Amino acid sequence: HDEEADEVVRQGRRRPLDSPGCKTMLTPGTQIGPYQVVSSLGAGGMGEVYRARDTRLRREVALKVLPAGVASDPSRRARFEQEAHAAAALNHPNIVAIHDVGEDAGVFYMATELVSGDTLATLIERGAIPMRTLLDVVVQIADGIASAHAAGIVHRDLKPANIMIANDGRVKILDFGLAKYTAAAAVGAAETRLAGQTEPGMILGTVNYMSPEQARGAVADYRSDQFSFGLVLYEMATGRKPFTKSDSVQTMAAIISEEPPPIEGRVPAPLRWVIDRCLAKDPAGRFDSSRDLHRDLATLRDHLSEI
Repeated sequence: HDEEADEVVRQGRRRPLDSPGCKTMLTPGTQIGPYQVVSSLGAGGMGEVYRARDTRLRREVALKVLPAGVASDPSRRARFEQEAHAAAALNHPNIVAIHDVGEDAGVFYMATELVSGDTLATLIERGAIPMRTLLDVVVQIADGIASAHAAGIVHRDLKPANIMIANDGRVKILDFGLAKYTAAAAVGAAETRLAGQTEPGMILGTVNYMSPEQARGAVADYRSDQFSFGLVLYEMATGRKPFTKSDSVQTMAAIISEEPPPIEGRVPAPLRWVIDRCLAKDPAGRFDSSRDLHRDLATLRDHLSEI
């Protein structure tokens, strides 16, 4: 499916209520479990998000609910619960925190920390990103995904629209709805529960940010996230997506078989090397571990003035 069909609500950026796919289900004052709706933050095909008040702890949260039209679909409910379980299994400052998940009168909901800011997609749309800002952001993203991978969780839908930049500059990775658990070095095989596995040939993700293995419907491990991260890096550095074609099929074909246009201009050579390695067609050519990827980017950020 294309990116618009795959788009979900961003917590800190409100979509117009008359935009396609946006349907307000809850009105201000509505009580869902212990949460009282304050206002709508937007809606998409996979969920609606509201600013809400936790009446128990007296704090504001982002309340994500399943639209009525999809709540009756067991697979959608399973994916909704999987998102909560995957994110709740992680405790990292660059991954959105899950506070609660539940159901009230047929409404399935998830309460998360409220992130005030903009998506990375919005930051890219504004134009050239200063190199210092770019590196600060990507180091935090890499830190978050390295933590997820160490816990055996692969995101599988990493893209600018799923990354929030809070007003204080902190990065938050959102939407683990397509995440799956895999065996991880930090987790014993007997303790690892496989979830969200797909049938061979099934394609999941957002077309412009898929890895070659995702585009082929093959098994996608942590190195698939590295490829998607490389696509995000490329777009941040150049302001353009490397493989966008006239339709989704051609875009996937380009991801599988074509090389991205060379990066020129102000981008430091070490950053180009990191991007090139992330975008290796063969997963074996990418980083052995995402912690190594994070370490290389942090070193680049810390020595930027020397480059």
